[in-house]
Amino acid sequence: MRKMRGKHNRILILAALLTMGLLFSGCTFGLSEMRAGIVTPQVVTNAIAGEYEFVKVTSLEEGKFVEASNFQSFYADFRQGFARVGLEKVENPDYVAKRVRTFDYFLEKYRVNPDRFKIAEETLEVVSITSDTGSFYEIFRLDEENIALVKGSNFIQLKRKEKTSTDGDTQEYGNDVITGEEFLTDIVEEPRAGVLIGLRGERTGVAKDSSYRTLWITNDGEIQEVYEIKNILFPRKEFWSLSVVSSVQNGLKKEHLVIASLSSLSKGEVPVATAAFPGRYVDLDFVANNYVGISTTDGPYTTHEKLEKSYTISVDGYQTYTPANIMDVAGTAGLKAFRNSLEQKLAKDGGISVDEVNMEDFYQSLTLNRESGRWLMGALAKTRDEEVYVPVAMRPPVNLITYDGMTITWDRIKDKVPQALDAFNAPGNSFILIRTPKYLMMYRITGVNTISDEPLQMIEIKETEQIIMAEWARGDFVRRWTEVAQAQGQKIIFVQNLR
Repeated sequence: MRKMRGKHNRILILAALLTMGLLFSGCTFGLSEMRAGIVTPQVVTNAIAGEYEFVKVTSLEEGKFVEASNFQSFYADFRQGFARVGLEKVENPDYVAKRVRTFDYFLEKYRVNPDRFKIAEETLEVVSITSDTGSFYEIFRLDEENIALVKGSNFIQLKRKEKTSTDGDTQEYGNDVITGEEFLTDIVEEPRAGVLIGLRGERTGVAKDSSYRTLWITNDGEIQEVYEIKNILFPRKEFWSLSVVSSVQNGLKKEHLVIASLSSLSKGEVPVATAAFPGRYVDLDFVANNYVGISTTDGPYTTHEKLEKSYTISVDGYQTYTPANIMDVAGTAGLKAFRNSLEQKLAKDGGISVDEVNMEDFYQSLTLNRESGRWLMGALAKTRDEEVYVPVAMRPPVNLITYDGMTITWDRIKDKVPQALDAFNAPGNSFILIRTPKYLMMYRITGVNTISDEPLQMIEIKETEQIIMAEWARGDFVRRWTEVAQAQGQKIIFVQNLR
C-alpha cells in the first residue's frame, strides 16, 4: 500500500512563533493534511513600511502572457493607519510575519514552482495583512527593497520608492493611478453561469456498490436552479454519461467504466465490456472533458484512500485503461515539472534517490486532487520498497481542466465560512460555491475579493461525498445545459433559498 503524503503598535513586523511540519502521513490520497512548513522563527529587523512601484508581472499559469503595460501604474503602500494594494485599501491593518519553506509554500498555495519567479532562497518571509474586515494580502519580502504579491492569477513584483510621503494616513490618491483594464477584470460580472458538479458517494451494502451523481447548479442573476442527474454527466462536443458498473469474470465480480454519448445511449448503443478490467473495484478521482482519473484495487474494498493504484486515462480510449503519460497531457513542460517536483520531494524527505524511482511508472501515475479551491496535480513515485506521493508544482493544462479560476482568495473564503472545505468560482464572477461538510453554499460575488454577506441558497450534500468534477457554462450555453439537465434528471426541491 502506498505512503501518501507529510498591533499595529508600529508597522514593525512581528515574527511568527508557530512551527508547522509538512505532513505526508497515513493513506490519505491528496494534500488535505499538507501545510506549508514554517521554519525556525527569526527576528525581523526591517519593515515593509512605505510605497512600492511596479517592476514586473508574471502569470501563475504556465505559458500565459501578461501585458505588463496594464500594470505600469500599479503600486502598493503600507502604513500604520492603512494598507493599499492597487485599488484596494483597508484601515488600521495588522502586519504579522512568518518565515516559510519557499517551495512548499508556493506549491501548496499556488501550484507553481518558485523558480519561475527567480526566487532561489530556500526560505522566504511572508507578511500577512489583516484588518477588521478579514484577510487582505500576503506580501513576499524578496529582499530589503523588493516585495511581491499575488493578485488574481498574477505574481506582481514591486520595488520600494526612494522617497515616501510622511502624511500617508491622510493622503488621498487621484484617478491618475486607476489605469489599465487589468485592474477591472476581477469585478466584471457575467450574470448567467452554471456548473456541473460530479459527486462520488460512499459505497453501500455488502457488495460495496459505487454511487455517483451530478448536480447542475445555475444562477442568472435573479433565479437559481438545481437539478440532480444519476451517474456523471459531462460535456464534450455533446453530452456524455459515465458510470461504474460491475461484471462477473471467472466467478469474481470486477468493475469497469461505461462511457458513452447521450445520443448513442438514446439509440440503445451501450458499449460492451472488453477483456480489460482495471480492477475488482474502481473509483473515479476526477472527470474532465477528455480525461478521467481512476483508483483501483484487486483486493477487498475498505476505504477509497487504500486503493492501490491511481492513474489517468483518455476518454476516447478508456476501454484499454492505458495510463496517460504526462507528455500526452502537458508535453515537455509537464515532464520537467514532474521531474523537478520529484527531486524537490526526495531531497526534502531524504532516504530515496531519484535513480531508485521507476520513472516510467511515475510519469504514468498522474492524478488530480482538490485542495483549497483548486485542482492540484500529483503522481506516485515507486521504488522497490516504498511508494511516495509527490505533489507536482504545475497547474493542470487546459486540455485536462478547462477552467479552474478563482478571484476570491482562499483566506477570504475561510474568513467568511470558517468550515469551508472547497470552493468553485464561476467564470465571469456570477457566483461562488463554497463546500462545507453538509452544504454547497452559493454566494454572490460583489466586488474584488468580496462576496455577499448571506448565501443565495444552500444545497444539501452528504459529508461522505467527494467532488470529482466541476464543468462550467456561461452566457447562452446555460440554457442549453439546463435543457439537458431537465431531460436527464430532476429538479431538487430541498434547496434552501435564502434570498
